[in-house]
Amino acid sequence: MNASAPLKIIGLDDCWENVHPDVAYVPKGFGGYPYWMVFTPYPSANPRFENPTMRASHDGVHWQRVHGIPDPLVPAPSGDMHHADPEIMYSLGRLYVFYLTIHFESEEVTFNVMSCKSDLRWSEPQVIHEDVGAVSPTFSIEGNIWHVWFIRMNASKPSSGCSLVHREGSDPASLENERPCHLEIPHHVPWHVDIQRVKEGYEALIAAFPHGTDNSRTRLFHLSSEDGLTFSLSSKNPIIAPSFLGWDNRMIYRASFLKDPDGNYRIWYSASSWGRHFGIGLLQGSLDSLSEPAAPLASVPRYIARFPGEVVERLKYEALRERADLCVCPRRRERRFQ
Repeated sequence: MNASAPLKIIGLDDCWENVHPDVAYVPKGFGGYPYWMVFTPYPSANPRFENPTMRASHDGVHWQRVHGIPDPLVPAPSGDMHHADPEIMYSLGRLYVFYLTIHFESEEVTFNVMSCKSDLRWSEPQVIHEDVGAVSPTFSIEGNIWHVWFIRMNASKPSSGCSLVHREGSDPASLENERPCHLEIPHHVPWHVDIQRVKEGYEALIAAFPHGTDNSRTRLFHLSSEDGLTFSLSSKNPIIAPSFLGWDNRMIYRASFLKDPDGNYRIWYSASSWGRHFGIGLLQGSLDSLSEPAAPLASVPRYIARFPGEVVERLKYEALRERADLCVCPRRRERRFQ
């Protein structure tokens, strides 16, 4: 099951092309709303617009801008840099937003954090970690211990060398003791991740792409773990895969989820078409029976594939895969997908 249309989450310049959603739910409400989302606008796949942006909701379906919060929350950085991969969480009366700032060429990256109380006065960004080739951090706090998981890329083997790692510490700026996680998605490379503490341990949604391709062909898998270090697939098949002709026919990208006490899920997932149009969809229910909410999701028309742009982009991708498969030198093959 795929969402028939993206949610109408208005971001930059009245555009609903957004990615990297992450959702926090505060049962008693925070700043007047129980649901808070952070995402990055991505019109025309332009990374200069990937700046953390916030919206709030009473039902998780209809999202609106909140007066007094900067829009975007974080402006674009200067020079050869861009933001990416925001994460939101609530703890002890504070809302936290984490995000990356990445150098285009060197792949040097900083993890940054901002927070606010219910008055919605946000702190200045603080750098909590510096790294190279690290993407998609996801955070959790248990008692007095903070946890972060993120994807670490192998710069020399980007299409097969991504791995999940874990750090922990007494606060977001003291995340140490890096350990590799055991994670196997057969024939796939993990790319973006959302991990949450649940009653039974931990659960994860991981967007992964097939070996030998690139991250423009991800699909979404569900995994679970007892200790937060060893993750197992709930099914060898993705829970959400690209549709045939829908708005999400190219890739299923970063996703966020909430799990209800009855075991049902709400999954907000970002996706793209072959025509490079992005959006955020919503599915709910059990993992083997996801469906759209009964309420209309969006006031945008049902997505129809845009020809010939869709076909051209698909053919380019298949040609790239074929050249890579015929390439004798493994190193040359990997470089084609950087």
